Amino acid sequence: MILRPGPERAVSFTDDTSPDTRNTKNRHVSIHAKVRKENRLDWYYDLIRPFRHTSGELKSRRVLLAYLALTAHARVKLWDTLKEVQVNITDSLPYQERTKELAKHSFKRDDAIDYIRQRAIANDEWAKVILERLNNHTAESILLDAPSRTFTYLHAYAREYPMGGYGLGRYIRGMGEFRPPKHEIPLDRFESNSRSIVRTVTEWTSKSASVFSDAIDKIPFEGFFHSHPMLDPSYRALRKSHAFDRGNKKLVDLTDEERRDVARRMQYHSYWQEEEYPFEPLYGDVDSRESFYIQASDIAAGITKHLFETGGIIAVTKHFEYVMFNGKRTSSEEAHETILKWKSLGYFN
Repeated sequence: MILRPGPERAVSFTDDTSPDTRNTKNRHVSIHAKVRKENRLDWYYDLIRPFRHTSGELKSRRVLLAYLALTAHARVKLWDTLKEVQVNITDSLPYQERTKELAKHSFKRDDAIDYIRQRAIANDEWAKVILERLNNHTAESILLDAPSRTFTYLHAYAREYPMGGYGLGRYIRGMGEFRPPKHEIPLDRFESNSRSIVRTVTEWTSKSASVFSDAIDKIPFEGFFHSHPMLDPSYRALRKSHAFDRGNKKLVDLTDEERRDVARRMQYHSYWQEEEYPFEPLYGDVDSRESFYIQASDIAAGITKHLFETGGIIAVTKHFEYVMFNGKRTSSEEAHETILKWKSLGYFN
């Protein structure tokens, strides 16, 4: 039994997984489960009770089997608290399909992507260059829906409401057209010799949602709160500490860098000084064997993976109250509409 919670400053703990590639052919899916300190952990203690005398690391696969063996009544009781875990999922499918369509029309052949990929494997230099550009296009498309960009847009939009007014200034300036501040996420941050850039960006957008979702939820629509960083609840949320399971500290560091870049765009005039309002740390190397919060998020991620493999995003949204899907919070109704749209576009049968 793990008795230590983990980093004291952290307000949440996140672990990740990905579905079996046999169930997500030719695409990347990244799943993260986020457990907040204020969340009730009744579900966690109920699930690990049969393993309380187990020494060493408790694998989420073993706990999943115990979950699947629960009676219907026990499972309903479990979901009373398990549903509070936040789930972040990024699915590269729509972005890759749009890139496929782009290649199809550009090269005038239905199998353009497959043909280019085969030529690249055969060491064709031209095909290698084209494939790299297509992969970069997919990765850039995923980044356009990154939670940090969602936050920048929504925060800038909310800021347009003047103190005590109804946002008329938004329409007077620019004749009714709202233009959020420019927010580009450099693709070269994610380059790696050992991993696909699409896979890396997919994982990062899902992981970073654990930091930016809290800030998105706290965006105020009263102009007064945008006048000073310490009055703005979204800025305070952005500064908080979060912990992540050991495995890819580089992506956690990139998230920290991104949240600082986002904060600098929040326009607090002369009030803004990062040194005066420092950020709490992001921990990117917490071992699940040393933190019961991280172990809980690992188990929740395993259950989410099972739901996604058997019922897709619809099953996930029907079980969890808070789901971030491709950069935005998604309900079960919205997930259903998304899948219907993807089917109509021919993304899958």
